[in-house]
Amino acid sequence: MSLLLFVAIPASGLFRIDLVAGTFVVLGRQIWWSDIALMLGFGTILVAAAIMTYSTIGTVWCGWACPQNAVSEWANKLTHKMLGKLANVNVESNNSRVAATKNKAINWIILGLVFLAMSLVLGLIPFFYFFTPDEVWAFITFRTDSSLSQFMHRLYFVSVVAFFLDVSGIRYFWCNYACMYRFGQRFFKSNDGLHVAYNESRSSDCVKCNYCATSCGIDINPTNFKSTDTCINCGECIDACDRLHEKEDMSGLLRFKLAEKVVSSKLNGKDGGLLGRVNLWVGVIFLIGCGLFAWSIANYSPYNIVAYRSEKSSGLSVSDYKILVSNKMYAPAQLSLSIKGIPEGSYQLESDNLDMVPASRTSVNLHISPDLPKGLHRVIIEVHAKDGWEGRFGVEHYSARN
Repeated sequence: MSLLLFVAIPASGLFRIDLVAGTFVVLGRQIWWSDIALMLGFGTILVAAAIMTYSTIGTVWCGWACPQNAVSEWANKLTHKMLGKLANVNVESNNSRVAATKNKAINWIILGLVFLAMSLVLGLIPFFYFFTPDEVWAFITFRTDSSLSQFMHRLYFVSVVAFFLDVSGIRYFWCNYACMYRFGQRFFKSNDGLHVAYNESRSSDCVKCNYCATSCGIDINPTNFKSTDTCINCGECIDACDRLHEKEDMSGLLRFKLAEKVVSSKLNGKDGGLLGRVNLWVGVIFLIGCGLFAWSIANYSPYNIVAYRSEKSSGLSVSDYKILVSNKMYAPAQLSLSIKGIPEGSYQLESDNLDMVPASRTSVNLHISPDLPKGLHRVIIEVHAKDGWEGRFGVEHYSARN
């Protein structure tokens, strides 16, 4: 399910990177330097939300939503099926363990082919962060535009190789040593966060039993947690212990716990509960980020207009201007141009109606008559969009007429 979410985020236009335009895309909008406040708000929301997640539910994301762990768990189960229940071929294991009865070439070949097939599918996910769904579909159906074809094939090859190495051997090694979420979680780790707690008062029930440890996908002993353990709060050990003790009509010795001790904070004279365990300043920063993001979206300019004097080297006189119009939205647009500030008939506009494709730019030539009275003239270029947007850009035109 999380893999579908990682595809839906860029495919819906919520966030991706447009390689052709060289811009970020948020909510179907190109983000320019002039829109830096929007990215600042968006980044603040992500960072503050991550810190609040670290300090409350901890690694629940890792155990329940992380696509890397989901793929790793699937790869582990397939490896155990093909090479034995205790098989371990991960790069972080000291020695590869394979059941002697299943250490056959055919098993290794089948396992490799299945991993390769999965990698061919997973290799398409990064594409959605750099290309539109139409471009990805064109690539899948072999209708890729020639200008992107070579680059997309190279990117796909690198992506497939990376996923194959990940699925076949890296797996949880990535989580332990390269995942930025894990680094952040360790930095902000707190005993108040959600974790697996062990009932030591019933430790006698665990004599000669390691069922919870064998059920752990990342080889952790839940009855002897260490500060360096990388538990992902998946709950497999809790479920295993509960199933074992159900036969005796007893509860298990493991459970999820939100704090080692009762922690309360007074907010306006009341018990703050969970809010008291979250740094209030992080919550304030999160709200500031939300406000900045909402303000930036409300004041976002979907189009941009700029005009500049054409160079003489282009064959045009100093009375000629280039009007550059940009559509920053990933939707078609209809715009109309008009000139104000100088009399009608004293200028020639190449085109006053523009039909623009999504995320595109176009230019229009403007010629101002040299018969204007001598002096400085303020020329206003107005743009009106069919969706109601209006914009203007002014240039100072000097007429040297004698």
